[in-house]
Amino acid sequence: MFNKLLKTTAIALFCASSLTASLAQARQMRVSSFEPAQGFYSAKILQPWIDKVNAKLSDGTEFKLYPGSILGAPPAQADLLKAGVADVALVVPTYTPGVFPLTGVVEVPGIVSNSAVGADILNTLFEDGSLAGEYADYKVIALFTTPSYRFFMASDPVTEPSQLSGLKLRSPSKFGSELFDMVGASGVGLPAPQVYEGLERGVVSGAVWVMDAYRTFRLNEVAPNITTTGFIASPMAILMNKTTYESLSDADRAVIDEMSGRAAADWIASVVDTTDAEIEKSFRENGKVNFVDLDDAGQAAWDEAFAGAAQAWVKGQPDADAAATALERAKEIAGD
Repeated sequence: MFNKLLKTTAIALFCASSLTASLAQARQMRVSSFEPAQGFYSAKILQPWIDKVNAKLSDGTEFKLYPGSILGAPPAQADLLKAGVADVALVVPTYTPGVFPLTGVVEVPGIVSNSAVGADILNTLFEDGSLAGEYADYKVIALFTTPSYRFFMASDPVTEPSQLSGLKLRSPSKFGSELFDMVGASGVGLPAPQVYEGLERGVVSGAVWVMDAYRTFRLNEVAPNITTTGFIASPMAILMNKTTYESLSDADRAVIDEMSGRAAADWIASVVDTTDAEIEKSFRENGKVNFVDLDDAGQAAWDEAFAGAAQAWVKGQPDADAAATALERAKEIAGD
């Protein structure tokens, strides 16, 4: 009888221990997005990624999207990860100057034409170790970029860079504002939801951005002129809290590994580029937006106006030698 009781107790303790271990591993992990739930990156990138990963994770372990800056403002996303407030986050590296310096190489005009090229550049630099130090505190899910930014103008269309002189433009980053200085324009920092109002009220005469933002924020209503010049692209990253990742079971880490890296970045880039082309096509067919299509001579004028951009970018980095090397490698990858 005593032996039977002892055996029963041992089994119960084992089951309780197994359950405790299982519960310790099971969790709901927070995915932070500064975009609203219906925003492009929330709806078309993060939520599909979450759905695919959740379908393969162990029972009780899942990711959940927290959109609309619920967990923190856009510039705070990288810090939210470090603090453990978020487990995964959509990060714009250039929103935190000095933290991801070499990642900003894609901001040099003329290097990135579309997201596929940008993703290839950043993933190659990451794989060869050039960006390793910048992401040492994170598990990298994906590195990619926007397509090259276009000029969205409120009143008169621009065909030449000299036409920007004296204008205020919504700037995507610190370096973007430096580029505006080269053509006599001024950069103004406006959060995404305020760009429409800024254009409507004349706070800015234009904005440089991408087509998904143009549609999402209905900028066609206040900025009906679009000029594509091969301007800068913004780097993008989906990062994970390293401690959270390492605390997961081997099986769950394997699932995340499968859904991370270059393959994930290539998938994201294809969605970004396809969507960009679809939105452009829709607005062209609508006929209510004026697209300025530059010929070779017209593009050459823009290239000349920003000819000093590469040198300015290198000079502005904490390690100029490393920046110069990253820039030359980026140009090689892009096929320049």
